[in-house]
Amino acid sequence: MSSTAEMADVAAGKAQAQAQAQARGQDDDAPPTFRNDPFGWYAVKSVERPRLVFCSAWFVIFLLCAAGMPLFEQTENSNYDWLLGRDKVVSRSYALSKMQEETSTYTSLAERSVGQSDQLLHFMYESQGGDDNLLKPLILKEILEVEKTYFTDSKFATYCVAEVDDVGTCSSRASQTFLKFFYDIDIVRDANNETVATVTEKTDPISGAAYVDTEAGIQTVMASIMANADQGPMAALFFDTGFSAVNLKATFMQSFYLLGLPLQGYANPSVQPEEQRKPGNEYIIEMSETLKKRFGMKETFSESAFQTAATTSTTDGDFKMYWWSLPVQENEWLVLSDKDLSWTMLSFIGVGGYVAFHTGSIIISAVSMAMTVFSIFTAFFLFRVVFQVTFFQFINFLIIFVVLGIGADDVFVFMDAFHQSVDELKAKGITPTLPKRIKHTMKRAIHAIFVTSFTTSAAFLATALSPLIPLRSFGIFSALVIFCVFSINAVVLPPLTVMYARNMLGRTWLESAKALTCGLMPIAPFEDPSLTLPAESKDAAVGEVGKYDITKMRRTEKFFYVTYFDFLKGPAKWAILLAFAGLFAGGVATWVSLEVPKDPEQWFPGSHMFQQYQDIGTSKVMLGGGAGSELDVNIVWGLKGLNDKGTDSWLPSDLGVPVYDAAFDPSTAAAQAWLMRTYEALKTAPCDAKACSDGVLVDPLRAIRNVLAETDNNGALTDGFYVWLRQQDASYAAAHPVTAPVTGDDFNAKMCAYSKLDATKVRYPSHVGYYTDDCSETPTPAPKFILIEATSSIRMPQAALDFQGAQKEWAEFTDSINADAPAELAGAKETSTNVFWLWSVTSLSLMDNVYLGLAVCFPGVFLVLTLSTGNVVLAFYSTVTIAGIVTTVIGIGAGGIMGWDLGTTEAIAAVITIGFSVDYCVHLANAYIENDAKDRETRTRIALTTMGISVTAGAITTIIAGAFLSLCILTFFVKFSFLICWTIISSYLWAVVFFGSLCMAVGPAGDFGDIGWLMRKIPGCRTYGLNTH
Repeated sequence: MSSTAEMADVAAGKAQAQAQAQARGQDDDAPPTFRNDPFGWYAVKSVERPRLVFCSAWFVIFLLCAAGMPLFEQTENSNYDWLLGRDKVVSRSYALSKMQEETSTYTSLAERSVGQSDQLLHFMYESQGGDDNLLKPLILKEILEVEKTYFTDSKFATYCVAEVDDVGTCSSRASQTFLKFFYDIDIVRDANNETVATVTEKTDPISGAAYVDTEAGIQTVMASIMANADQGPMAALFFDTGFSAVNLKATFMQSFYLLGLPLQGYANPSVQPEEQRKPGNEYIIEMSETLKKRFGMKETFSESAFQTAATTSTTDGDFKMYWWSLPVQENEWLVLSDKDLSWTMLSFIGVGGYVAFHTGSIIISAVSMAMTVFSIFTAFFLFRVVFQVTFFQFINFLIIFVVLGIGADDVFVFMDAFHQSVDELKAKGITPTLPKRIKHTMKRAIHAIFVTSFTTSAAFLATALSPLIPLRSFGIFSALVIFCVFSINAVVLPPLTVMYARNMLGRTWLESAKALTCGLMPIAPFEDPSLTLPAESKDAAVGEVGKYDITKMRRTEKFFYVTYFDFLKGPAKWAILLAFAGLFAGGVATWVSLEVPKDPEQWFPGSHMFQQYQDIGTSKVMLGGGAGSELDVNIVWGLKGLNDKGTDSWLPSDLGVPVYDAAFDPSTAAAQAWLMRTYEALKTAPCDAKACSDGVLVDPLRAIRNVLAETDNNGALTDGFYVWLRQQDASYAAAHPVTAPVTGDDFNAKMCAYSKLDATKVRYPSHVGYYTDDCSETPTPAPKFILIEATSSIRMPQAALDFQGAQKEWAEFTDSINADAPAELAGAKETSTNVFWLWSVTSLSLMDNVYLGLAVCFPGVFLVLTLSTGNVVLAFYSTVTIAGIVTTVIGIGAGGIMGWDLGTTEAIAAVITIGFSVDYCVHLANAYIENDAKDRETRTRIALTTMGISVTAGAITTIIAGAFLSLCILTFFVKFSFLICWTIISSYLWAVVFFGSLCMAVGPAGDFGDIGWLMRKIPGCRTYGLNTH
C-alpha cells in the first residue's frame, strides 16, 4: 500500500469499522434482522422463544432423518468394491468374466460337475512335539475322525463335486486328501438325499493287515508312492517341504474338500451365482461350527472362538489343526466386525460422560450425543437423496469414532465461549445479560466452529477424489456428517443454552428436575444475575489482557492464561521450535523409508487361526497348495477392451461391456499354429519374480488347458479339440493344428460342436466363446474369443509388491508373443478372474490415495485459513503445523513407534486421519487473529486461554472415542484406534505447543500479513480484515 489513495482507503475503512463497532455498542438493544445479522437474529429468537426454536430445530432434524431412514441400508458387497475399475488389470479381468458369462448362457452343465475354489474347505495339520511326524497310526486315525465330521455329514453328498454321469456320486475331486493313501473312501447320496460314506482300510495283500495300523505299514505305502514317477510328485503336495522319498516324515499335512456347481435347476455356475453359492456357503459355515464344538473352541467377550487352538493328543503324539474356507472367513469378518463395533456404545458413554463433566450438565451432554447421532442420519439423507450417492458400506460407519470427538469439540467451543462471554462483554462496557451473552457467543463460537468444520470437511472431501469407490463414498459422507454436525449444533445449542441458563444453571437438582416438566411443577422465575452486578464503564476495563477475571477462571483456562503463557514468554519457545523441527525432520525421514509390506496384509490377530493359517502359507511350508492357494492365469485373444459409456459410477461391478477384436479369427492355419506356439512356449517360460516358484511362470505339475490341443513332452496330442476331431471321422484322422489344420467354416462349426460337449464344458469351461445354441446355423457361427489357461507358479498369499513383479513377467510374456503374431491373432492379453490377481493393484494404489489427500488437503487448508483469518502469514504457519502433524502420525507413529509398513490398513486409516488433523490448529489460528489485541504475545495468550480449554476437552473426548477400538479383535480397528489417538495427541502437541510457541516468537502483529488491502478492492468488503480495537 504505497500510494496515498490506498492509505486513505485503509483509513476510511478503519473509520467505518470503528463507527460500526461504536454503533453496535450504543444501539445494542436494536433488534437485528435475519438479513443484516443472521446470528444476532437467531440469538434473539432463541432467547425470546427458546422452547419453540429448540423444538422447531429438532422437528426439521427428525423430518430429514425420517426421509432418509427408508434408504438407510448397506450396499451389497461385490468382488469389485475395492478394485480400480479403470486399471487395465481389473478391466481385462472384468471383460473376461463378462465374456465367459455370455458364453455360459448358451451352456448347460451336469449338476455339480464344476468344482468351486471359493467353496473349498482346507484342512491343515501341524505336529506338536515328539519327533514331529504326523504319519503315525493313531494320529492318522484321529485325523480320519476329524475329516469324517465333514464328508460323512448328511448334506455333503448334496453339495460335493459330482461325477458328470452320476450326480449321486461324489467325484474324486470332491475329496483330495492324503487319507486316500491308506483308505478307500466312497461317498454317495442315497434315495433320501442323505450322505452314505464308506471308508475301508487298505491292506497288505500278503498279510492282510491294514497299512494304517502300524508305522512300518505307513512307511511302506509312502515309499511305494514316492518311488512312482507319476504319483510321487503329486502325493508330495499333501506334505511339507521337508518330506521326500528319503525322509518319509511329515511335520505338516493338508487335505482339500470341494463343493460343486451348478446346483439342480441351474444351467451353469454363472446363472444367479450368489443364489447358487448360498446353500453351500451356509453348509461350510455350519460344518465349521461343528468343528469348533468338537475342539471345545468357545467365543468369549473379548476373543473369537478361532483364537483357541484346535489341538488333539494321542499316544503317538499331538497335533494342531487349522481349517480355512472363504465363506467361513467372510462370516468371521462379519461376526467380528459386529462384535468390535459394539465398543461404539462404550465410546458414546465415555464421551458423553466427559461432556457432562466439562459442561457441568447431563442434559447438555445427552443432547450433544443425540446431535452427533442424528447428524449421521441427516447426512445420510443428503448423501442418498440430495447427492444421489448409492454406494454405502461398512467403512462409512468409521466416521462415528471421528464425529464423536468433533461433535463434542463443537459443544465445548460454544459452551466455553458462553462461559467467557461475561468477561468479554464487561471489557467492552456491555452488561452481560443473557440475551447479549447468547448473541456474543453465537458470533464468536459459530464462526470458529464453521471454519474448523469447513476445513475438516474439505480435508475429507479430498478423499472423494480417490478412484476407489468406497473411499470416494466415505469422503463425501464424512464431509456431509461434519457439515450436519455443525449445522445441528448451530441451531440447537443457542436455545438449549438459554433453557439451561434459565432453568438449571445455579439451581438445585430438584429444581432442575422440576424444570423438565415444562411448567407442570413450577419453579422460581429466572433472574438474570448480570442485572444485579455493579455498573462498569469502558474506562474500568484494563485492556485486552486484563479483561478476564482470573479468580473465576477454570483450572485449564488459568493454566494457559498464567502458567503456560509465562513458560512461553521465556527462552522455552525457541527450544520448543527447535525440538519440533527435529521431530518434523525425523517424521519425514521415517516416512520416506517406509515401504509397501513385503508380507501379506494381516487382518486377524496373531492368535487367530486364520492368521496362523496365512502365516503358514506365507512361509511356504507346504510343497504345494490346493485350489485355494493356486492362481490360474489366462492368455486371451479376441478382446479389444471395454466400453464404459453409460455405466453407473457408484456401482463398482458396472465397468462396461466388452469390445471384441474385429480382426480376430482363430480358424486360419497361421492363427492355430501361433496358438500352439504360445502353448509350447508357456510350458517353459521363465519367471525371475520373487512370487514365482522354481523360476518358472507356470506350475509344471499342472497341465496347461489349451482347448485347441494339448501335447505331451514328445509333442504328441493328448487332449483338446483336435484329439476329439480325429475320433469323429476318418477324414480327420491326421488333423493337426500345426501340420494339418482344419480351417474356415469347417473349423468354426466343429469347434462350436466340441464346445457344447459335457467333457469340454468341464475341462475347458467357457474357454472358447460361441454365443449360440445352434452350431449348424447359417452363417456358420464364429468364436468371439479363445484362451489358454495355465496354473501359475504363484502360491497365495503373496505380498502386493512381489505379486506385481510376477504380473509384469506375465505381461512381458504376452508382449513377446504379440511381437510377431499374425494379424488375426494379435493383441493377446494376460488376465485372471482370481481376486488375488486384482487386489495387488488396490494395495499399491492406496498409498497414492494418501498422497492425493495430502496434495489436496494442504492447499485447501491454506486457502481456507487465508480467507477466514485474512492473514497469509498465519495461514502459512497453520499449514506448516498440519504438515508436522501428518508426518508425526505416519512417520513417527505408524513407522517409528509401531514399525508398520504402508499397507492397506495403514493407508485407509491414514486417509481418514488426515481429515481431522486440522481441527485444533485451525481453532487457535482463528482465535489468534480474531481477538482485539495487537501484539503477538497478547494475541497468543488470549487465543490459548479462550480456545485452549476447548481444544483440550476436544482432544480428550476424541481419544476416549478412539481408545475403545484398541479392545477390538480385528487388526484394522486396533490400528485405526492407534492412528486416531496418535493423531489427536500429535495434533494437540503441534497446535498447542509448536503453534503456540511459533506465534509467541514470530506471530503476525498488528496488520502484518493482512490480505485486507487486496480483499478491500472488492465492493462491499471495505472493512475486510481490519481489527476494530
